Amino acid sequence: MGKLYRSREGTIASVDTKTQLTTLGSETAPGPLMVPAGAKSLKSVIVAMGTSQAVAADGSMFIRLEGPGLPEGPETLAVGSQGVAVATGGHGSRTAIEVDLDIPVVPANEILVFGENAGEDVGDVTIGVTLVFQM
Repeated sequence: MGKLYRSREGTIASVDTKTQLTTLGSETAPGPLMVPAGAKSLKSVIVAMGTSQAVAADGSMFIRLEGPGLPEGPETLAVGSQGVAVATGGHGSRTAIEVDLDIPVVPANEILVFGENAGEDVGDVTIGVTLVFQM
């Protein structure tokens, strides 16, 4: 069984704000993230993130997946946390993680990817999300 990958990234600039991830590096308008034709399920998500840690704070990060490509409705996944005790204490980065899933999808329909920082404002959070579809 093959796999296909679809990615989006972006920066979350405000705490408790749902931010759609709509770009892909140098592609500022890659278009909608569509479930590939023939896909049976969303097998996993791969997430990498980093924060500016511009303030002495800590927060948790999660992603939301929404849209007509998910017949069972929206999904929310906790993907990490960041914190520092001293303002301008550096930056935070985490090794990419892969979260195994088995979520049905509707081929040729869109999935919207959002990132969110909850808790305290840790500064800018840059997050990249790759959806792994099982064919």
